[in-house]
Amino acid sequence: MKRIRRLLFYFLCLTVLCATGPVNASNEITRVWNGNIIIEARDSFLIEIFRELYDKYAVEVLGLESRESDKITFSFEAETLESLLRGLLRYLGVKNFAIEFADARLTRIVVVPDAINDIAPSERTQTDQWNLIDSISVAQIQSIVEFSQAESLDLTAGDIIIEYDGVRINSAQQLVEEVGKKAENSQVEMIVIREQNPMRLILAGGIIGVRIMTKKISREEIGPIY
Repeated sequence: MKRIRRLLFYFLCLTVLCATGPVNASNEITRVWNGNIIIEARDSFLIEIFRELYDKYAVEVLGLESRESDKITFSFEAETLESLLRGLLRYLGVKNFAIEFADARLTRIVVVPDAINDIAPSERTQTDQWNLIDSISVAQIQSIVEFSQAESLDLTAGDIIIEYDGVRINSAQQLVEEVGKKAENSQVEMIVIREQNPMRLILAGGIIGVRIMTKKISREEIGPIY
């Protein structure tokens, strides 16, 4: 009798396991009791996480389309949505990205390549001509204004702003003039050089949030591309 009961018990356990099946993948982004935001993803596709970000917070993530089918397991808690997204991007190994805001609300994350290898032929010609010059004048960042676009873009002192909205920048005054031409609701592409590595950033028009100066440097300080 005991053997029959034991067999019956094993049969019931096996039936429950078969009915339950394997644990499904899941992801959730929600606020917890202390006001922080937490993301819990278990074997989730990136596209599913991006969709939830858009559905709950109207935040778009662009530039990672080729990785949307990647599966991740990730848990992170942060005080703000921006900090949460920065943590997710760090986990994904993303170093170069722009954060866009509208009326102080985070609306979009744009991931851009770490290096610029897709310069158009016309740009390449201008670049080759510029490489013939031994020294050049540039606009170099001296410090960053707190809570500004520059801070969101992770710009830092020493970075060189080499191009703004397609215009080659040769001085601090020129950058100020070009920034003044753009409306705040426009979108601008800016190229920054950091330790000879070019970064292509996307930001809103208007004030960047940097204190800059004109500096004369050797072409070698810019790197092989510029």
